Amino acid sequence: MTSKLFSMRIPTLLIGLLLALAIQPGTAKAQAVKELVIEGGGESIQLSGKIAFVAKRSGHKEIYSCRADGSEVRRLTNDARLNVSPAMSPDGNSVAHTGYGSGYADIYLIKLSSGSRQRIVKAPGTNSGAAFSPDGRRIALTMSFVGNPDIFVVGIGDSNAKRITHTKGGETSPTWSPDGRQIAYSSDTSGRPLIYISPATGGTPRRLSVGYNHCTEPNWSPDGKKLALNVRKGGSYSVAVYDFASGKTHLIGRGEDPSWAPDSRRLVYSTGRALVIADTQSGATTEIVSNLGKISEPSWSRR
Repeated sequence: MTSKLFSMRIPTLLIGLLLALAIQPGTAKAQAVKELVIEGGGESIQLSGKIAFVAKRSGHKEIYSCRADGSEVRRLTNDARLNVSPAMSPDGNSVAHTGYGSGYADIYLIKLSSGSRQRIVKAPGTNSGAAFSPDGRRIALTMSFVGNPDIFVVGIGDSNAKRITHTKGGETSPTWSPDGRQIAYSSDTSGRPLIYISPATGGTPRRLSVGYNHCTEPNWSPDGKKLALNVRKGGSYSVAVYDFASGKTHLIGRGEDPSWAPDSRRLVYSTGRALVIADTQSGATTEIVSNLGKISEPSWSRR
């Protein structure tokens, strides 16, 4: 299903969609940050990229950013409204997020160089969970104007929204394969949230069996070999990594919302009070951001 994006100034079109701004991905490369010692691992490493996240220090959920070592923390939104689900662009120059500036859930884009913010996707219902394609030219997101939450793909600067999923359940948290050909997401169409993979152009999805019966927030590694995700275990969420080659899943630690580093070895996740970087090979972890109230939903740029 392909839906034309129309101006919301035509009130009779109940399912009209609006792209308020064509996103032009930046070209500047993120600089490497200072060396970071992973606690318990005894290894000094250099990490690149930027991380966007949500923090509630002000009493409201707002969008923040920092460098990969936790330095240069910046508050990006300050409107005392709900701002969630940040997605760092692959080049680290922009952050897309779900905001309620209009009273409804729409997608906004923040340019880090200027701090400017524009609404880029608006449609009836909920529009949430935007995820940039690897080339930065498309966004996958959840839209509910069709009646229930499904995954759509919107070409940046295009006027069409392509429907990817067609179920009676709810689909959320899309993440792209590094070649841009597939999208993994969480769906409760079977009655509980599980992980599925669909062609990025639409088609028959397949369920990914990861060994757990409650799975959310998948994040595809930049090398394409692994999927990080939340799994429900013992009444709380843990971060896990699924390996496509072996078909095995191993737990990383208690926490939520994992996002891969550009090196596909380390990832960042939230413990609720802090952001933690974990080495998925050694198991060593280190805390990089805290003292901002409840912290959640980190997103690491690809470079």
